[in-house]
Amino acid sequence: MEGAEELRETLVAMRQEIGLLRTEAKHANLLLEALDAMLDVDGRDDPFAGVFAALLPVFDCTAAIVLTESTAQRGPLKCIASNRTSVIGSVWNSGRKLEKVLAGRILTTLSAVDNEGWPDLDELRGSQAALYLPLGVRDRRGLMMLLRARDQSGFDRTHVTLARKFSLLASHALAAKHASQTEAESHRLKHLAEELKASKEALTFRANHDQLTGLPNRSYIAELVNRTLAHKAPGHKVALAFLDLDDFKRVNDFYGHTTGDLLLKGVAQRLRDEIRDTDMIGRISGDEFVIVFDPFERQAELSAVVSRVSAELQKPFRIEGQDIRTSGSIGVALWPVHGHDYDTLRSHADAAMYRTKTAYKGSVTFFSPALGREMSERLSLERRLRAALSEREFHCALQQKVDLRTHRIVGFEVLVRWVDSHGTIHPPAQFLQLAGEMGLLDGITDIMLDIMGEALPLLDAQFGADAQYSINISAAQATKTPFMQKVVRRIADSGRPENFLLELTEESFLATGTFVSEVLPLIREAGLGVSIDDFGTGYSSLAILADITADELKVDRSLITSIHQRPRSQSILRAIESLGASLNMSVIAEGVETAEERHYLLNSTGIKTGQGYLFHKPQLVREIIGRPT
Repeated sequence: MEGAEELRETLVAMRQEIGLLRTEAKHANLLLEALDAMLDVDGRDDPFAGVFAALLPVFDCTAAIVLTESTAQRGPLKCIASNRTSVIGSVWNSGRKLEKVLAGRILTTLSAVDNEGWPDLDELRGSQAALYLPLGVRDRRGLMMLLRARDQSGFDRTHVTLARKFSLLASHALAAKHASQTEAESHRLKHLAEELKASKEALTFRANHDQLTGLPNRSYIAELVNRTLAHKAPGHKVALAFLDLDDFKRVNDFYGHTTGDLLLKGVAQRLRDEIRDTDMIGRISGDEFVIVFDPFERQAELSAVVSRVSAELQKPFRIEGQDIRTSGSIGVALWPVHGHDYDTLRSHADAAMYRTKTAYKGSVTFFSPALGREMSERLSLERRLRAALSEREFHCALQQKVDLRTHRIVGFEVLVRWVDSHGTIHPPAQFLQLAGEMGLLDGITDIMLDIMGEALPLLDAQFGADAQYSINISAAQATKTPFMQKVVRRIADSGRPENFLLELTEESFLATGTFVSEVLPLIREAGLGVSIDDFGTGYSSLAILADITADELKVDRSLITSIHQRPRSQSILRAIESLGASLNMSVIAEGVETAEERHYLLNSTGIKTGQGYLFHKPQLVREIIGRPT
């Protein structure tokens, strides 16, 4: 749950930042419009008309009043311009508040009411928010007052920042109104216009593009695609491909985030090199890209282009002297067959990409009605899993670890089972991978620890206080230091840390910068054991094993299945056994299901402990202790 919450907070922050950038870009555009209006003044028109037209919507105000000193000797103030004609010509006393503004300060107040002898005007009666900004006049001082309606809130810092720019614009407007512009003034004004135009273009680009790759971002690519599709004639064909890099997290973990960023930039460049001028690319999240192929005539032609893109990504990337290999799983949806707008096409292409991930990474899958049904079922399962976590429908099951020779129980592996509201028990294969993708594993682990904490005294009564219990931790969880601190602390607080092992896959140890340096010392200091699960199937590395102090190697069931009939597996098993002995790690055979497999392990290896259906099928803890948990 923590991972999902962190991701949600990151996405919210990104959306807020993009929203602010788009607002700034909009403001810059309004400033340019005001400048354009002023640059076109011929001396007879009122230049404030253009300023007011741009100013009022930006500041969301109802009235704008421009005051200047009557003479250079700082006499009373006179209203020379306003969007309210009844105010023009009125005379004002300056007072302390307005003196501060005339001296160059920008002020905001929650009320425009003043006791300094201001004129009795309808626009000033009652409490209302006001913003004051100074104006530069050649031989005298001036200011502008912006008023909001009585039921509106006050002005914020954003308005104050923007007011400084408008202050400069209005000062030039005064110069244009009271005297013909000198060449120097005209030059300054045009220079300001150029700066604002450049600022607007930069802000617009930042708001619409990914800062790392320069590609259109999530919101902008959606806008571009929808705009494009809205103008397509019947019979036109467009394809949207959803691309997700394979094992990108491992690149970040093993090589570091700098290398990961360079890889993303390299991928973006290869995609640019492979598409046509009429096609589009966008980066919509960390390692996810969208490619729009527009147009194509036949699907065979499209398949060839997409396959070429896939093949290019499988070529090594030379980054900081190292060859980094990756691939991209791609899903493709077609317009208008699979959807009429961006969101539908992207969703369907995403579903096809997910099929690619689960079937054969690095390949291409086209969306189909069957995939649509699968996607609907997946969404339904996602909803049910979220509800299951909320209702605490996840339960602990225990599977025995036994002495191969005597069948004596030496410990248990703690497994998760989903028992739904109908009493149906779902094995991990049906939900665990999806739960991990949804960020639910942390919450499930919390429930497992709750159950084990409550059941431990009753388990002791049946199996003794020396039994060990192995808790599974995913690779993604193992590298989250705050989460692992909480897990270790909870087990340590039980007063029995020596009775628990954390089962981690080999992938966990790849992130040496995080797990080995930060998390593993916490586990060791608390007195918990460490088990390397599924050994022999992942990214086995002798260098990594040399740097860690694990207690147990669990040989993956794929090596144990029919071991008595597979000479090559037998050779690998002997090597693992020798490795475990040299590093002082016990070796456990996982997935023992037949008497022949047990017989081979007993008579041809020194492995003493096994786990599998031959000895014991997983049982819910509540059944083992004879009471609900």
